This record gives sequence, C-alpha cells and structure tokens, in this order.
Amino acid sequence: MRVVEIETQDRQRRYVVIDDEGMLVEPIVRYLKYLDRIGTARNTLRSYATVLKQYWEYLSQQQLDWQQITLDDLAQFVLWLKLPTGSLRILPAQPVPQARSNRTINHALAVLSSFYEYHWRMDDISLNVKEKTTTYLHPRARRYKSFLHHITRGTSVAKNILKQKAEKRQRPPMITKTEIQALLDACSNQRDRLLIWLLYESAMRVGEVLALYVEDVDVAENRLYVRDRGLLENGAEIKTIHAPRTIDVSSDLIDEIVSYVGNVHTIEVETNHLFIKLHGERSGQALTYADVDSLFRRLRRKTSIAVTPHMLRHTMLTSLAELGWQPELLQERAGHASFQQTYQTYVHPAKEALRAAWEQTREQVCPSSLTKGQKSQ
Repeated sequence: MRVVEIETQDRQRRYVVIDDEGMLVEPIVRYLKYLDRIGTARNTLRSYATVLKQYWEYLSQQQLDWQQITLDDLAQFVLWLKLPTGSLRILPAQPVPQARSNRTINHALAVLSSFYEYHWRMDDISLNVKEKTTTYLHPRARRYKSFLHHITRGTSVAKNILKQKAEKRQRPPMITKTEIQALLDACSNQRDRLLIWLLYESAMRVGEVLALYVEDVDVAENRLYVRDRGLLENGAEIKTIHAPRTIDVSSDLIDEIVSYVGNVHTIEVETNHLFIKLHGERSGQALTYADVDSLFRRLRRKTSIAVTPHMLRHTMLTSLAELGWQPELLQERAGHASFQQTYQTYVHPAKEALRAAWEQTREQVCPSSLTKGQKSQ
C-alpha cells in the first residue's frame, strides 16, 4: 500500500493510493478527486492520501470492510496508530512511547470523518459515521468566544468522542533584529540576502515567495502581489484561497529587488520567477523548496542561529501586533481566513513585552502596601 504522485491531463500533480497488487484503491481515489474539484490545496491532498493509506493498511490487517465499520473498529484504529509495532497482533509488554502524537491521531480522525461523510452523502454507505462518533457538549465547553458568540452562545459544542487530548501547540520562537542582521551578513550572494530580507519584511510563506514573478513587483507603489497561478514549474503554489493579496513593503526592499533583477535576470533567463538558480546545469531556472531548505541549513551552520523561514514570518507578524496593528490588518498581511487564526497561530506577546506591561501597571493594580514592600526589598 502506498501513495503515488501522478500528473493530470492539465499537468497538475495529484495523489492516489494503490494497494499491494498495484491497483487503485477506488474509494480513496474518488474522495481525493472530490477534494481536488473543490479546490483543496495539494499539500492537503497528500496529507489526506497518507492518512487513508494508513487506514486501509489497518483494515487489511484486521480483515475489515470499510463500508461496514463500527465505533469499536475506529477505536481500534486509534490504538493501531499509537502502537510502534504497526500491528494489533503484537502488543508491547511494557509501556512504550506512542508511534504518533495525539495531534497527529486527531488529524487522522478528522480525515476519516470527512471521508465517510462524503461517501455517506454519495449513498455509498448507509451508516452516518460522523453522527456515531460525535457527542455534543454544553456551550460552556467552548475554548474561546467566536466573533458571532452572541448568536451561537446557546448552541452545543460538537466533539468527536474518539478525539485524543493533545498538548497545546508550542508557538514558534522569535528571532531578534541582531540575529536577522547576522543572517543577512552571512549570505554569500545578493539573491540569498534578498530572499531572507523579503521573507522577513513581507511575512510571506515560502511557497508564496517562490511563486513570485518579476511582474508581481510594483516598483512605483512599493508593493508585492501574491497571485494564484496554480502549481508552478518549481512546485510552488499558493496555500489557500485567502492567500492572494497585496503586500506593502519598504522602498529599500524594492530598490534591492530592482538591483537584483538587473544583475541576475539577463537575456538568457527565460523564467518569469523572481528567484532563480544562479549556478549549475539548471542555472536560470526557478528556485525550489529544496534550494531554500539548503540555504537555511547553510545559514544555521554559519551563524549557529536555529532559524527557519516560518520564524521570520512569525517574528514580523508578532512585531506588528505588538506595535498596535488591528486584527483585520494582520489577517490581510498574513493571508489568513480570519484574524482569530492569525492571533492563535502566530501573534502573541513576547516575554519582554509582558514584563514591560506588568512593570508599567503593577503599581496601579497592587495594594500600596505590597508595592512599597517590593521596593524596600
């Protein structure tokens, strides 16, 4: 059983699952085609295909029919995902670390819920699996108040009864201005320096930067345009339907882009991609994810700074939030579906900001006797 990448008639890369005999697993293929038709991102398609491949391996081992599944069978699948042996026939005698995190298991459950709902709506199965695995909690179980809380506050909260308790996702670390300068100084050519600079100042995703064309740079208005052109020659693509947007940047960054294009985009270069390979047999072709990953590995070795492209994005968005940017502005800058997603995923106050805020207000909120006692110590 494996996931196979294929090329469609319109030269798009998509994914299918084949069994041990090399045959397409038809229920999975139909579902993945449906996701593709409704505009699901390619990385999401690959992730869903991987989960469903694992599920079919479990069904094969247990000799189960996917159309006759029970709640107990799904609970057994959760256990199967946890076991490092990859088989329910071989159980460890002593407690061992889980093969997959609870967060990964919950993702698999979400994929199965969507998979079975699709086939139920297509009348391929008679059992509504989502209904069987869903319980409804009191409205007080909501973890946060939504934008329309005043309308939905009396509505019960739906929860998958198989869902595992997952640890709170750790926020990405930030990087200082001094470290950013050190990274820029460590770059060996103008292209790499511009790439780091642009990733940081624009807070764009790597795929969005790799998808930039020279024509997406508005020199007159100091703007970059993130456009959805589908899957490109270097594998880059826009992540979501909310990603296309306009990003204002500094005139200094635009000047650097103009200088770079003048030096690198010679008459021999045929691609429209802004960032291109500089050396080797593929010189002049579009830069790839692997090239960016290689650059960051070199920079980590040179500077001993544990940096990733996402850290640059996260640092900029956090800095803008601390400087008072409104949620809707951050949402647009980040290319998110909602500003709640922006705050929950990227934006949080740094420890230094929390400390400074406390020092500014503690005398106003603490009893005078306590603040005096702190000063005398």
